[in-house]
Amino acid sequence: MRIAIVGTLDTKGEEIRYLRELVQRRGHHPLVIDIGLLGPTPFPPDIPRQEVLRKAGVELKSLLEKGEEGEAAERMAEGLAILLRELQQEGKIDGVLAIGGGMGSAMVARGLQKLPVGFPKVLVSTKVAQAGAGAYVGTRDVVVIPSVADIQGLNRLTRKVLGNAVGAICGMVEAIAQGPEAGRPAITMSMLGTTTQCGLRLKEELEAKGYEVVVFHALGVGGRAMEEFLQEEGAEAVVELAVNEIGNYLFGGLASAGPRRMEVAGELGIPQIVTPGNADFINFLSPDTVPERYRNRRIHRHNPQATTVRLEAEEMELLGRTIAQKLNRS
Repeated sequence: MRIAIVGTLDTKGEEIRYLRELVQRRGHHPLVIDIGLLGPTPFPPDIPRQEVLRKAGVELKSLLEKGEEGEAAERMAEGLAILLRELQQEGKIDGVLAIGGGMGSAMVARGLQKLPVGFPKVLVSTKVAQAGAGAYVGTRDVVVIPSVADIQGLNRLTRKVLGNAVGAICGMVEAIAQGPEAGRPAITMSMLGTTTQCGLRLKEELEAKGYEVVVFHALGVGGRAMEEFLQEEGAEAVVELAVNEIGNYLFGGLASAGPRRMEVAGELGIPQIVTPGNADFINFLSPDTVPERYRNRRIHRHNPQATTVRLEAEEMELLGRTIAQKLNRS
């Protein structure tokens, strides 16, 4: 199996060399991709930084002459995303293992998020414990491993963490991928909390009729993931039991799926069943994340990282009109 190892060789060269050696010991073939911007590399990569940037249509020299570090990082991220997707589609890699600090993690995240669900992808990051995983994972199944110690040389901590990361990516590429079951058309379903019992009963009924039901947790990322699934995989139908993501977008909750939620199925001509489930609240994390303007509302603390705020009648009316407008465009 061919495993891409991605990182900034000018600052993480020792660690990337170590990862390469560990991958080789497991009997796999490493493909080192350099996304460094400034210093020299301790060894030649298989794909140099210049080649990555050319995928974004720019030359390294011209970027460095501008002296704009932010723009250079942005273009490197763009080129890497194109490169990784091409390598995956052409069957030239079977998985990706990336490492990075704050800048490196940001650059590789876009590329990892362009790879399909099920394709092995691991990121070892110094930043995730502080910033949270959402920015690096997006709607994809990226395995994110906090580095614990800074990635600045090999020591008793970094060797353990990097070794575990190699074990994870090798185990993933060695696993037998499970594709869709033959003859079972897919139905997607949104569901959350108070609609769970309804969703589970409906799922059971649909599966008994021969459908494969793919359920998405309606907390923002779930809605985005479901609509990406519809665009990439398609479905026989969509069942919307949870509309709270639209309310979160309208009223400033923390579970928004963006302005185009509940529009993709209609654009694709996929039949939809829409219920007003979870319409009466918006979502926050811990109670201290609830804005001051909502603290006189009815508030329910579901768990330490799940707090809901009840909507008022006029807000639910606006939510209903918004959903109707979206569905009328189908």
